Amino acid sequence: MDIVHSLAQGRRRTYGERVQVQISPEAAAYIGASGGELWVWAARPRMCCSGAPAWMRAATSEPSGIVGFTTVGLADPADASRVQLHFRPVAGRGPDVLEVAMAGRGHRKVAAFWDGCMMAMV
Repeated sequence: MDIVHSLAQGRRRTYGERVQVQISPEAAAYIGASGGELWVWAARPRMCCSGAPAWMRAATSEPSGIVGFTTVGLADPADASRVQLHFRPVAGRGPDVLEVAMAGRGHRKVAAFWDGCMMAMV
């Protein structure tokens, strides 16, 4: 699934500019079977130095205690009927490409990538 939608505006990926969303078929099927909603955000480690990067997180249930999600409209009606994506920008910025795929060997889970990285590159 290759979808382009509007998320951020401006050269530095501020809220309103076009962001490409890529969801693998396996991830779309998993999300659909898990209720059809996906929440994506970046979180900094709780106990680390002040310069620690924010790691991408994804969940098929709404995370508790985290606010500021924007529901992203998906371009393809068939895909939009299976997946509703909620994204929380980092400092008002989004990636050029937001990738969603399955990760892990034994216990597979849905994962999000910011321009191909597990860290939010802001």
